[in-house]
Amino acid sequence: MTVRPGPSKALVAIALATVDVLWGSSFAAIKIALEALPPFLMLAVRWIVAGAILYAWMNWQERRTDERPGLAQWKNAFFIGGMVIVGGIGGIAFAEQFMPSGIAALLVSSSPVWAVLISYGVWREGISWATAVGLALGLAGLIFLVRPTAAEHISSIGAGVAIAAAISWAIGSVYAPRVALPKHPLLSASMQMLAAGAILLAVALGTGELSRIRWTWEAGMALLYLTVFSSLIGFVVYTWLLAEVPITVSATVAYAAPAAAVLVGWQLLGEQIAQSTLAATGVIIFGVALMITSRTKSGAQSSDEEVRHRPALQASVMTAEPAYCDCP
Repeated sequence: MTVRPGPSKALVAIALATVDVLWGSSFAAIKIALEALPPFLMLAVRWIVAGAILYAWMNWQERRTDERPGLAQWKNAFFIGGMVIVGGIGGIAFAEQFMPSGIAALLVSSSPVWAVLISYGVWREGISWATAVGLALGLAGLIFLVRPTAAEHISSIGAGVAIAAAISWAIGSVYAPRVALPKHPLLSASMQMLAAGAILLAVALGTGELSRIRWTWEAGMALLYLTVFSSLIGFVVYTWLLAEVPITVSATVAYAAPAAAVLVGWQLLGEQIAQSTLAATGVIIFGVALMITSRTKSGAQSSDEEVRHRPALQASVMTAEPAYCDCP
């Protein structure tokens, strides 16, 4: 029996850097697009186009001929896509109207914190000491970042919506592996994209966003970047990482991308980084890293007997593990 060699360290490093840069810069791209396009319409176009391309490509692939999504899977795609993309990413876009892109990235990076709390509250999943410490650090960092005396004077509306987006993201992330979705992660992702795009379009039309379009070249390029690079290329590369490397490696995106977002916002948009922001960034990212590392290690150490007695979980490109994929 021939064992297929794993990818080289250089290739893995390039893939990780690609995802970190693409998803980290997406927060700044959203900020640029918002200068001319209303948030829900902008996201509707992005996800419908990206989802349609990915869904068509998956249907074209020969390996997809034996898997036809049913009504139940589409219902689940609407639920997960609604929570992660509409509530999560839509909430981020809305919040970025009131705050710097880097701050929004940091707030939404708290989604693993909420995922741990939801998993414990709903399924009574155990929390190790390392996870508990990471949880406390993540919450402390959030409080430090949005406290009323912060130097950035963060909008309470923006902060509230961004935190709500992180919670919505976490709910979708926790439930995604527990509902019936297509086995192939890219097919599952394309269905969630299309479902979320349909919801976002309905919201955009219902709130009269069509009358608020002010098209600019910069906004068009930002939307193109979000559609092609963040949604399509970013998802495909991340899915490859999930299949080729341990989750402890691919999960680093959850805390590397928000850090990259802060730097991109500073360099590209001229967003100021106060010392309090840097301190909160370190606390939040360290807490999230501690939670992810402890949870993935404990998962890797599960015995075969435990695995056999667990309910079958469907994979999702959004979340190979709860809230590890923080794509804006």
